[in-house]
Amino acid sequence: MPVRSPLATIVIVNYNYERFVGSAIDSALEQSHQPLEVIVVDDGSTDSSRQIISSYGRRIRTVFQENAGQGAAYNAGWREARGEFVLFLDSDDVLAKETIAKVVAAFQRGDAAKVQFYLRQVDGNLESLGYLLPSYEFSRIDPRQQICSYGYYVSPPASGNAFRKSFLDAIMPIADIELYRRAADGYTTGLAGVAGKVVSIPEVLGSYRVHGDNGGGEGGVKSLAQLHHMFMREIKREDSQHAFGDQFNFHFPPDRSRYCPGHTKHRLLSRRLFPGAHPIKSDTVGNLVISGVVSAARFPHMKITRRFAVGVGFVLLGIVPRFLLRTYFRVIVSAQKRNRTTPINLLLKTGNLRTTVN
Repeated sequence: MPVRSPLATIVIVNYNYERFVGSAIDSALEQSHQPLEVIVVDDGSTDSSRQIISSYGRRIRTVFQENAGQGAAYNAGWREARGEFVLFLDSDDVLAKETIAKVVAAFQRGDAAKVQFYLRQVDGNLESLGYLLPSYEFSRIDPRQQICSYGYYVSPPASGNAFRKSFLDAIMPIADIELYRRAADGYTTGLAGVAGKVVSIPEVLGSYRVHGDNGGGEGGVKSLAQLHHMFMREIKREDSQHAFGDQFNFHFPPDRSRYCPGHTKHRLLSRRLFPGAHPIKSDTVGNLVISGVVSAARFPHMKITRRFAVGVGFVLLGIVPRFLLRTYFRVIVSAQKRNRTTPINLLLKTGNLRTTVN
């Protein structure tokens, strides 16, 4: 008698994305893996999202809640999920048809808490922008070792991660939903690295839309609030990792994020340009410059020439007159274009890809 495949769950989290939510639902329903349940959590949308979601009828399960933020939407989706494996899909992203099948196969080969894969960056019409997320290639360095060094490990945004339900049951619900009104994926992905094994599938299995309204910085930082969000989400993630240290028997020094170059660049810019509004009052320009230079020297995902350039850049950010920083602010915080799709696509064509386990 053939062994029955495990149930998997896709939770689509939506807020006012009527332009995109239908495509996300379609990509979930078109998955080759069965059995599969699709749950859509709408977080109090005021556009036509709910009408679009309702049009799918009984093919999906729906949760319509008042606006409470992404953390509350994650909690609602987790509570409804019955699958052995769960993927939280942002409603402006889409999955390839074989995504869940490949994710489930990777989970079944071991005891991973999380399986992750590449997302290609696309525009609002799903046309490729030529780059992948995460911005750096998946690392063979153990996630815990990466976290100890610079506060996180190489991981894609929300839609590129799937979790073992038993792991989610150990960390959910997200208690502080106000803290995680945005960037709730930092909570789940961050704790997966703390908890245990992360399996990386080095294939492009989904698409991440860059359309101007994204909460992250893939389209560039456009405001002080977004600048603060960019580095404070990493502080939040690290705080959650410390809070679960006893549960997962893993502890590491505080404020490791300051040794991640991208994080410290945003933090230093905030301190220099808007000292009165800077949210971390203990920060000084000198300490951030030193942390930036150290991060450039030890961050393992850059070539030596790039390390030198980044280190010099931190010194300049610390001494350049403020008016010049303000003049060139948009250039300094523009989205970094790394991890082109070409090498991955060539590997896909030649069949040389292998699943890597961290």
